Amino acid sequence: RLNEDIIRQELDLAVLEATSDSKDSSKQEKVLKLAHELYKICQQANSSTDKYTSNSLGANVVQQQAMHSSCDDEASDEVTEESREAMISSIVDDSPGIENELYVNPKDSATAEFENISDVEEVDIAIVGAGIGGLCAGAILNTLYKKKVGIYESHYLPGGCAHAFDRAAQIGTEKKVFTFDSGPTIVLGCSQPPYNPLRQVMNAVGLGDDVEWIRYDGWGMVENVSNNESLKRWKLEVGEGVFEKGPLAEFGGPEAMKEWEQLREVTKPLVSGAVDIPAMAMRPGQSSIIPLLRYFKSLVGLVSQGETVTGTFDPFMNGPIFKVTDPWLRNWLDALAFSLSGLPASRTAAAAMAYILFDMHRDGTALDYPKGGLGAVIDSLVKGVEQGDKGSKVNLRRSVQSIDTTDGGLKAVGLTLRNGKKVKARDGVICNAPIWSLRNLLNPDAQKQLNNGQFPIADEKTGSEKTLLKKCDTAEMTRSFLHLHLALDASGLDLHALEPHYTVMDQGLCNDPCGELNMIAVSNPCVIDRDLAPEGYIVVHAYGAGNEPYDVWEGLKRGSSEYEKLKESRAQVLWKAVESIIPDVRDRAVLSLVGSPITHERFLRRPKGTYGAATEDLLKDGSTPIENLILCGDGIFPGIGVPAVAVNGASAANAMVGVMEQWKCMDELKKQKLI
Repeated sequence: RLNEDIIRQELDLAVLEATSDSKDSSKQEKVLKLAHELYKICQQANSSTDKYTSNSLGANVVQQQAMHSSCDDEASDEVTEESREAMISSIVDDSPGIENELYVNPKDSATAEFENISDVEEVDIAIVGAGIGGLCAGAILNTLYKKKVGIYESHYLPGGCAHAFDRAAQIGTEKKVFTFDSGPTIVLGCSQPPYNPLRQVMNAVGLGDDVEWIRYDGWGMVENVSNNESLKRWKLEVGEGVFEKGPLAEFGGPEAMKEWEQLREVTKPLVSGAVDIPAMAMRPGQSSIIPLLRYFKSLVGLVSQGETVTGTFDPFMNGPIFKVTDPWLRNWLDALAFSLSGLPASRTAAAAMAYILFDMHRDGTALDYPKGGLGAVIDSLVKGVEQGDKGSKVNLRRSVQSIDTTDGGLKAVGLTLRNGKKVKARDGVICNAPIWSLRNLLNPDAQKQLNNGQFPIADEKTGSEKTLLKKCDTAEMTRSFLHLHLALDASGLDLHALEPHYTVMDQGLCNDPCGELNMIAVSNPCVIDRDLAPEGYIVVHAYGAGNEPYDVWEGLKRGSSEYEKLKESRAQVLWKAVESIIPDVRDRAVLSLVGSPITHERFLRRPKGTYGAATEDLLKDGSTPIENLILCGDGIFPGIGVPAVAVNGASAANAMVGVMEQWKCMDELKKQKLI
């Protein structure tokens, strides 16, 4: 089943790739040794296929553990005999297996890993990166515009920062498998109208009912964990009038209620666009206004707001539009904003803040959790990319070396992958990589096009004129993440007494809610979805999003004793956050995984592990001076968050067709009552 020459060729390429930037001779020797050992196993697989064709769930999970750790980035560098067998089993087994484990049909695995790089792959649209933005773009282009799409992702799982993964724990004589979310754990607007942009995209591509959404009414708040004497517990419930009667009345000052009502009133004009104008109406560039004319009344309202629409929330926090003076309310708004953007309210997008104030506190609202975890959403988007007969595909473990252009860098025409394979893109390229990575993906001629016709000097990121290239290079990075994923023995634990989600303020809500590792999210999804863990167990994900500095990790070597010690010490605040909810969590833990900023940097290709770009430095849209090159992702307005990247993913997809084709597509979607 395996062509030995191809295996040898690809192994040699893998060795070159792994060692090209390394000056560590011992690492080169280790990689070479591993390559030869793997090759020997491949030879054995040819002669004794039965030994390696087990494609059980356990084998697939071992493969994941050997290759990746989105949460525990220290999956051992050593490849065990068991993991080698699992790797081979995924390549040679023709059985259906557990396809959603790797998002690759086992029949295609040999092609995915060991293809002939001399072939040129041809697609209509090539997309760099399988984050939610890239997947939304790909699903729209494939399903609605009938384009052949190729998405190229370096990770072995799609979804970017929002992917999910399975991990196994040996408990006694049994191996138990647990499903974890790696990223966002609170979603609104997916279970019922008005739908958020993610659900709008899923509806548009015919997959609106593909995911079952579990509704719940709020999350628990725990304050002052570091000071047990002043520990405070309360619940934030969503819905009309609930916040006002609950925490606002209890904790706010005498002017808090009045200020809250006035703030919601003055932000209403910003909400109309988000509610009335669908994601499918968006496109970048000079023609962006044309599809918006279908929603003329809302468009007029937005235009009347001027730059406020694309600016920060500062004019609503500190004047001149409005000024919030109540201390508790200011801290609450900062905490709410920080959970959205990794920034305080004054620096978070005004449109995002206005919408969340509307959506959380309207009649009939609820928080939504996808049954099966966020991976179910990613599965659905992958399905949207690959459904139909165009041959579109999400290609995993395919690192992109460069975006190819015509001479002079005037037009994007394809990609070169790191294994040397060429991808020809007839209609263009969408780049869903972080904006700081754009420079390294472009040749000097293409860089010149993004630098107002001037050849940029290497590493020159300053200057009086902010060209597109310099905007990408110098955009402020928010801080990074720290993760703790836990599998717990739930014996004797009353799940009915627990909330599906908690926000734990280690030093308190009113003590710099945006401070370093103060706000800790604790996702406890098994309260509402028992299928994420085997019977008798639960999974918990505690994380600090946008409040872990990168500089304390910079320069540390993965796997070193210094790195391990830092992981242990930095994770203590996460353990304490979970202990405030489940006091004996350490005794119950059967699996614990710590992920650092280096994890994000290494596996998710996030420079310095960043959460995303600061609002003030977001690109206004995804258009570029290079013909047929469009950007999408959290570096483009509206920025960070699942709904935001779904919007600019849809915008990027629409940019790949003429505006009249987009208009006709919207006509059809309207007939079907999908927009």
